[in-house]
Amino acid sequence: MTLSIICPTYNEERYIAQTLESFISQKHTLFDLEVLICDGRSTDRTRDIVTQYSNTFPNIRLIDNPDRKTPFAFNAGLRAATGEYIAILGAHTKYDANYLQVCYDELVASKSVGCTGRVITKAAYNNFEAKLAEWVMLSSFGVSTSSFRAMREGYVHSVNFPVFRKQALLDLGGYDTKLERNQDNDMNQRLLDAGHKLYCTWKTKCYYRPPADLKNLFKYGYRSGFWNAKSVMLYSRSMRPHHLIPFFFASGIILSSIGGLVEKIFFKTNYLWSLLGIVVSLHLVAGILYAVRSLKYENDGRKIVLPFIFFAFHFSYGWGTLRGFLKGKKY
Repeated sequence: MTLSIICPTYNEERYIAQTLESFISQKHTLFDLEVLICDGRSTDRTRDIVTQYSNTFPNIRLIDNPDRKTPFAFNAGLRAATGEYIAILGAHTKYDANYLQVCYDELVASKSVGCTGRVITKAAYNNFEAKLAEWVMLSSFGVSTSSFRAMREGYVHSVNFPVFRKQALLDLGGYDTKLERNQDNDMNQRLLDAGHKLYCTWKTKCYYRPPADLKNLFKYGYRSGFWNAKSVMLYSRSMRPHHLIPFFFASGIILSSIGGLVEKIFFKTNYLWSLLGIVVSLHLVAGILYAVRSLKYENDGRKIVLPFIFFAFHFSYGWGTLRGFLKGKKY
């Protein structure tokens, strides 16, 4: 029996060697391992590094993904995979040596179609901005308790970095190529709708690297929010309420700001601006409370700036969703 890893890449020269080492060091006894790197025609040294590894390890193959988008990479991997089981793994994530074996064992034991391990958020670097990104993406206030980063053990509504029974994905026609993001949420929901189960085990874990600096953190928030809008319009069942909270937050701030200006000019009152001040203050207070509470887990005085980073991240996320709704389905 073979288990095929499907890993999409594009310009990952900083991480790909470590990722491949993580793959080939997996300890497994019940299956052979195949590694498929589905690359979107990287312009850095990613392809060269993968080729060097494949010359040494014949079970590593470089698959071309000319469309460059993630769902195309997943589908190219599904077509090329020889395994009965597949693992959808990311190049920015490091995996325990028993990750695949435990996920496979728990998939079988739980009678599920897909199983993931615990996802631990860990900064890519040890500098200040990378740590801020880690703290935001690790927190329940930053990304909600429903995020895959905070998922509890047991049957779940979605799995990230999972081991799947390949045939179940093929039966559903593979990943939807209209979705540049959230294609995993869509697939998870379609699997559930088809009567399958998804499972999360804490018997193994992987380490997810969040964006390495604030610019990329806010860009990640914007792009995630943008594609949440498209997912809601096309496949609303794949989304959860927490995906839209930043949208209402950002929209409220924008409308209150504009409405407050109109109110000030025409009515000489400041009720909407006062309301805006209350909303902003409550958000900052919530951020302060979370930052203080988190000190008992990691005592770092630099967390004093977290309330402002939370605010900027949530606003950029919500602004992305608003832009997505305004653009409609054709983008």
